[in-house]
Amino acid sequence: MIEKGTRVRMSPMWKYDEAIGTVLKVSKGYTVVLWDDVNGEWHYTKEQAERLEVVGDQEEHKGG
Repeated sequence: MIEKGTRVRMSPMWKYDEAIGTVLKVSKGYTVVLWDDVNGEWHYTKEQAERLEVVGDQEEHKGG
């Protein structure tokens, strides 16, 4: 289950191939994510948040 502080990935995310960020808030109606290198706090409905994938530190840094 995704909760506050969880690192997540979404692909695609808006005009980006992939985004990785941190969940700021989870409520009954929505999930708020602060993406790395993308401005603003992004609000997702329950249905939209189903596309969020939990990432671990190793996955997050696999490109570097």
